[in-house]
Amino acid sequence: MRISRRTALAMIGLAAAATAHAQGAASYPSKPVKVIVPFTAGGPADSVTRFIAQRMSEAWGQPVVVENRVGAGGMIGAEAIAKSAPDGYTFGLLVTGHTIHPAMQEKMPYDITRDFTPISIVNRAPKLVVVNPSVPASNLKELIQLMKSDPTRYAPYGTSGVGSMAHLSMELVNTLADTRFVHVPYKGGAATLSDLMGGQLPFAVLDLGSVLPQVRSGKLKVLAITARTRSAVLPEVPTISETLPAFEATEWFGLAGPAGIPADITLKIQRGVKAALESPEAKARYIDGLGWELVASTPDEMKAMIETQTRDWANLARRIGLKAQ
Repeated sequence: MRISRRTALAMIGLAAAATAHAQGAASYPSKPVKVIVPFTAGGPADSVTRFIAQRMSEAWGQPVVVENRVGAGGMIGAEAIAKSAPDGYTFGLLVTGHTIHPAMQEKMPYDITRDFTPISIVNRAPKLVVVNPSVPASNLKELIQLMKSDPTRYAPYGTSGVGSMAHLSMELVNTLADTRFVHVPYKGGAATLSDLMGGQLPFAVLDLGSVLPQVRSGKLKVLAITARTRSAVLPEVPTISETLPAFEATEWFGLAGPAGIPADITLKIQRGVKAALESPEAKARYIDGLGWELVASTPDEMKAMIETQTRDWANLARRIGLKAQ
């Protein structure tokens, strides 16, 4: 069989491209890698990203440098990730809030479902429904009954801000339980915790890690956890879904790059995440210390979750009329 010169050249070109692609994946990374964190240094999101970056650097023999790009609730950093070259040398952190922003903003600088290459969900970080010990409720069902009997006293709840995962979790409770809990937004979890412990608030929804010492010492009482399953750190605490089966509000951190990163490079980064999170040090820091679930999901699992949460939070935001302030 004779092959035309044009066909032969095309076949050579395809073979060369395939070889170059394979060599690129095998040699990645051949230069420093940048990881963008859209939040300030020192917080949990920054901490776990730096931990993973350090482990990747040790495994790959290349610097993996974390850069904090803060502002607009994480959108500035996310935009920087989305607009980077899709070669695997820049990726960064996305969190639950990035799937909430499109429901609150009239215009977004990127499309969360199309402009990123999902790499791996890093963790699931549950929140706790915690009450001042003076509140005569031992579970969510009893708190709902108290609110209905005395809304002036028991309806207000505190969170770290409008549109936060804690806020939307309780709005979802309102939707599912036909309740009228009233949101009291604070500028951060520390201020919320202070008023809760001081008795100015009957209850709040806060990160498990931030209130674990107060819960263990008896200074706060925990009624429920937002995770789908009970926490290994507080196994006696029921999930909200045990009272309201349709409840689903998972907070997570994850790593993603710009759209178009080759699949083999994406998988190599995902394997680096998985190796870091399976280390004993990660377990001690984040599972035992903060009550996280360390996930290390596949790219496809992260992609599916982003799409599902973006849709679900948009539906809830429309129902409650949620807009950016």
